[in-house]
Amino acid sequence: MGVDEAGRGAVIGPLVVAGVALSEDAINRLEVAGVKDSKKLTRKKREEIYGWLISEGIEHRFEIINPRRVDSYTRRRGGPGINVLEIEAILKLAAALKPDVLVVDSPTRDTEPIKETLSQNFPGIEVICQCHADENHPVVAAASIVAKVTRDGVIAEISKTLGDLGSGYPSDRKTIEVLRRLVKEGGATEEVRRSWRTIDRVMPTLSDYLSEEGGS
Repeated sequence: MGVDEAGRGAVIGPLVVAGVALSEDAINRLEVAGVKDSKKLTRKKREEIYGWLISEGIEHRFEIINPRRVDSYTRRRGGPGINVLEIEAILKLAAALKPDVLVVDSPTRDTEPIKETLSQNFPGIEVICQCHADENHPVVAAASIVAKVTRDGVIAEISKTLGDLGSGYPSDRKTIEVLRRLVKEGGATEEVRRSWRTIDRVMPTLSDYLSEEGGS
């Protein structure tokens, strides 16, 4: 079983953690199908591969974690941290898919704490926790595709209400434009992670208010 996430650093939309499981002797099927790290594939190709995974009956699960829950886990809000939230999602996925080997794309460079926690909860499972595991393990790359396609679908639905918000990440100009508009109109929606420092940066300054008054 491979595990990866999408949306960890996003300011709009959910965090999605996904798992894909199949027998070891079937791993080559993923490679033949063109499975690789989702960031190296076009959106169209990701969706095609996800469709293939479904048509082939390859086991997969995902957890969609809404912004409010993400906020509640941030240290800025007094929570235990996003890593704990991801681990909880991984535990749910592993309990459902029941793998013999669990390969996790680590969100941090220090992989041992995550590996130790997972090993303690599943003593009979071999746990492999690596940075950039999606580049080295096709089953993790498949999980990254499931996570990304699932999150993209949620973002598409949110865009129907908020307008084109791009990727939902702070580095995206469209995302920042939507955030500024939401703040100006009276506040962020439930799709926005309010604990992100990005929100502080888009809040109007005193000079913004003064310039508006001067132009009225």
